[in-house]
Amino acid sequence: EDTLKLQSGETILIQGGAGGVAGFAIELAKHIGAHVITTASAANHDYLRGLGADEIIDYNTQDFRQVVSNCDAVFDTVGDDVAMQSFAVLKPGGRAAFIASGFTAPESPRDDVQSLRPAVGRDREHLERIAELVSIGAVGIPPITEYPLSEAAAAHQVSEARHLRGKLVFRIR
Repeated sequence: EDTLKLQSGETILIQGGAGGVAGFAIELAKHIGAHVITTASAANHDYLRGLGADEIIDYNTQDFRQVVSNCDAVFDTVGDDVAMQSFAVLKPGGRAAFIASGFTAPESPRDDVQSLRPAVGRDREHLERIAELVSIGAVGIPPITEYPLSEAAAAHQVSEARHLRGKLVFRIR
């Protein structure tokens, strides 16, 4: 909300839509009034439509750069090559934010777009804003997949393979 300064009527591409942060971003962007395009495997398309995504690209069968252009903003939760490729779909003056784990905002290969890294933390004001949006039903809590701590290795494999919808938590007791 703060980093990309997304406005009603703008178009945003959210990379990796089925993940917990990206799913939340889809709902937040729709609450703002943006047109939302996202990427995900076909198995997650119905889920993402339920979150409000306007267009969904199957990253297994389509190159998003071939079907998306002229976006006002990109929110990337994938990183790696996808992050750098995302600059191609921005219109002049566009903004891109990157949150993939361990990934710093790349230097933009274009002079006419911004590359941003959101401040991530426990800012009370932001947490209160999120709680307010959840309480009024504007956004929901991402699905939770629970694993016993004894299955941490299996859970880690699922997370690393990026085939997790929502968030993963461990049951300690």
